[in-house]
Amino acid sequence: MNTNKTNQQKQYPPISPMAVCAVFTALLMVLMISCGSNGNNTDPTDVTLGETTFVIVVNPLINDVNDVSVPQPGTPVDGVAIDGGSRSSTTGPEGIAVLGSVDHGAVPLRFRFDSIDEDLTQNISEHDLVELAVSLSPDGALEMARVVYEFGAEVVELNQDNTLDDVNDALSASDRIVLLTDGIYSGDLELSGSNVTLFGAGVTGGQVTIEGNVTISGSGNRIRGAYITGDLDVSGSDAGVSFSAIDGFSSFSGSDSVLLQNTFCGDVEISGSGTHVLGNAGIEPIEAVCP
Repeated sequence: MNTNKTNQQKQYPPISPMAVCAVFTALLMVLMISCGSNGNNTDPTDVTLGETTFVIVVNPLINDVNDVSVPQPGTPVDGVAIDGGSRSSTTGPEGIAVLGSVDHGAVPLRFRFDSIDEDLTQNISEHDLVELAVSLSPDGALEMARVVYEFGAEVVELNQDNTLDDVNDALSASDRIVLLTDGIYSGDLELSGSNVTLFGAGVTGGQVTIEGNVTISGSGNRIRGAYITGDLDVSGSDAGVSFSAIDGFSSFSGSDSVLLQNTFCGDVEISGSGTHVLGNAGIEPIEAVCP
């Protein structure tokens, strides 16, 4: 436990264009995931929170248990050029690109790879982070799934010196982002509010580890960039879990969840209807190498 941190719970008002400028990176160093065709991993990429940002995953593999009709992924993954107005980026080996500081509203995204030149317009609200899975082929650029993080809402920052009660109290409210800074958090957590995000990110890069079980009982909740050593139980509807790793048993009984680019080292049970399951290692056909 870091000794230079003091117990604190910071609450921020709705984010203005000049607020929240630090870059938060969660690097899940303990898990190295073997490749599907697109070399999936659980690094959630660098994002500047409070900037209007797309994290785009091009052509993720569809897991066998996916319960929603989605466009089949094409073959391009690495080296896809993406333009979004005045911003541009190129996908890496995992098929991921970040477009930060884009204009809000209807944003025309242009995808180019060899002879492929396709457009896809996506709506995004000011200050939000949107993770977007896209099928790209000569037939077009088509949305496969999207997860939205509303950073115009309240942001509560906690560190590992906060108590377990502090963290669960923050997760029991609604309409907020709970930002966990780099460190180890011991004990069971529950997202019992609605539209709550547990956002794991080290202030200067690092890893957020939850040594315990995590339950999502409220609706519209999100987990991003966390390593969970225990079980994950998702009974709430419209959940999003992305760029995270779970060692224990994972159960998804709520409807309309989106599971994107995670690593599952334990068994996974999906009984909720309408669940998007894309690019997840540890779920067929993508293997995972686990400790």
